[in-house]
Amino acid sequence: MLVSLISRSSRASTHAIAGEAAVDRWISQKKGITLSETLHTDRIADLYVTLPTRDGTTRPYARPKNSEALDFGHHLAFFHPRTPERHLRPDGTETDFCPPEPFVRRMWAGGQIEWRKPLIIGGKACARANVSSVYKKGFDGVAPMVFVNQRIEIMNEGEEESAVLEDRTHVYRGLGTYQRTAREGRPYTVRLSICQSLMLNPYHPDNL
Repeated sequence: MLVSLISRSSRASTHAIAGEAAVDRWISQKKGITLSETLHTDRIADLYVTLPTRDGTTRPYARPKNSEALDFGHHLAFFHPRTPERHLRPDGTETDFCPPEPFVRRMWAGGQIEWRKPLIIGGKACARANVSSVYKKGFDGVAPMVFVNQRIEIMNEGEEESAVLEDRTHVYRGLGTYQRTAREGRPYTVRLSICQSLMLNPYHPDNL
């Protein structure tokens, strides 16, 4: 058992060292993308039918209207690179902000969104995304990881001030590196509670 663990650890460390040089080259390269979208009412209406607070379940359905403020979080339905499927990674993610192989196992590590002013339904908006920082962890062990911090600035067309400022952090682990295995134990019961909440938009006419 000890011999097996040492052997696996040695292979993982060698794999990580081989990939570290590629990661360092990737970090030194400038990475950014700019996407423009029209915040079309049809796209927002498609989003509404997926939300319990918008689909008419808890209150009468109200179709989005031009010139209204886009609600909090609804910008996530926009600004996606139109990348052909054959160019995506096996897990379906784009490669724009992903480190090179073997670090292809992506996990969400955190993020935050700041709303500074409203985006306008029916108007055009621009999203500028770039990698603000990258740091490596565990490259001297058996579980190396690469943390990628992404900054996204979204602004209405013709404006320089950001309407939405978003930070996303993803962690990438390498294929073939050490993974913890689940230990057997006594079964236990998990109790789940469901809470539905409504996020109000202070810029919406109904809330003024």
